[in-house]
Amino acid sequence: MTFALAKFIPRGSAVLMATTMASYMLGLLRDRTLARTFGASVSLDSYNAAFLIPDFLFNLLVASGIAAAAVPLFTQLYARTKKDAYAYMNSLLTSAVSVMALIGILIGIFASQLSFFVAPGLDEAGRQLVVHMMRILAVSSLLFAASNAFGAMLVAKKRFFAYGLSPVVYNIGIISGAVLLAPKFGIIGVAYGTVLGALFHFGVRFVGGMYSGWTWAFVPRFWETPEMKRTFVLMLPKMIGHPVEMLTFWVFAFFASFLAEGSITVLNFARNFQSVPVSILGIAMSTAIFPVLAEAVIASREELRTVFRRIAGTILLTSTAAAVLMFSIRHPLVALLLGGRAFDANAVTQTAFVLGLFCLAIPTESLSHLFARAFYAKQDTVTPVVFSVVSLGIASVSAYMLIGTIGIAGLPLGFFFGSLVKSVGLFLLFTKQLNRQK
Repeated sequence: MTFALAKFIPRGSAVLMATTMASYMLGLLRDRTLARTFGASVSLDSYNAAFLIPDFLFNLLVASGIAAAAVPLFTQLYARTKKDAYAYMNSLLTSAVSVMALIGILIGIFASQLSFFVAPGLDEAGRQLVVHMMRILAVSSLLFAASNAFGAMLVAKKRFFAYGLSPVVYNIGIISGAVLLAPKFGIIGVAYGTVLGALFHFGVRFVGGMYSGWTWAFVPRFWETPEMKRTFVLMLPKMIGHPVEMLTFWVFAFFASFLAEGSITVLNFARNFQSVPVSILGIAMSTAIFPVLAEAVIASREELRTVFRRIAGTILLTSTAAAVLMFSIRHPLVALLLGGRAFDANAVTQTAFVLGLFCLAIPTESLSHLFARAFYAKQDTVTPVVFSVVSLGIASVSAYMLIGTIGIAGLPLGFFFGSLVKSVGLFLLFTKQLNRQK
């Protein structure tokens, strides 16, 4: 990468973009396999609904702290001494796994009751599928807890290959379940494949951590270390804000369960397509620039301003172009990648229609990832949370008001309205703080 290009595309972005592209290509193959095997059916609706509570609790109780606190804290510690940094990593790993192990046990016990909270509109057979798969998928959340701890360390050390490769092998696991296990076990086989993919996800990052110099060592009373106390403090507001996107689509799945059969599946497939450019451009660049932003906060206000504005402009231009392109090719894209067999022409048309509306949120959602990380770099986890909660409220209320008149189209439109308010609000407040900072 030349120096001029590196000014606008942060180092590490190329690796993350390439691995993200590979992950989403496999993700589209995964969706194609699921769509052609199960169609827009109750079985696939149940599989998508079964994810919601395990993923929500994982994001609420584990990923919330790791996403915002660990990278800047590990960066500070590593600059001081490697020993302290790796001790913090081990404390983080132990706490994350312990929490999700307990949550997994509780999900196993109360899965039947919890199923009523995610898709109450499904029939009894569909709900029982949700219960069975929710218990299986709780295991994947435990593996992701360990994997995310390693991921924070890899990002802080700017080792992006193992970090980016993990979603690729995760999709390989799901596809394996759909191809090899579904013929015998049905949709339950896909749930088993998802756990296998989560194991692959963890394995890649574990190996990456080993090669980066990390070694395991037990830290007695790890929850009392200053760094973990600071993590818990930063985690509290993030426990509200980090799972907001998950909660948004939980609400949307709740609404969609009362619409036509297959509406949850259509919503999820359209969202998966829309998230490709968001991940490749918005998330990849924001993740790569995160440690640079943390360093710029320490360096100077001007350095922070320069880095922030340069990357924001790059993400805005590229994500807008991607939104226009995806909108233009949405129907042939869905037909080519998902259409056929059980996924009929009506399902293709519905998915393409919902995807077209989701395209509105590609630039706003891409930018929101950068704006949130700019606040995290300053160890401010409260401000992004406030705007995330506001976004959830606007998206949910808008969707509820719209689906009564325009049906499923109200869901992506509601999501766009919430995303727009969040992105504009974060940008205006951050630039205001930069301008008055001395």
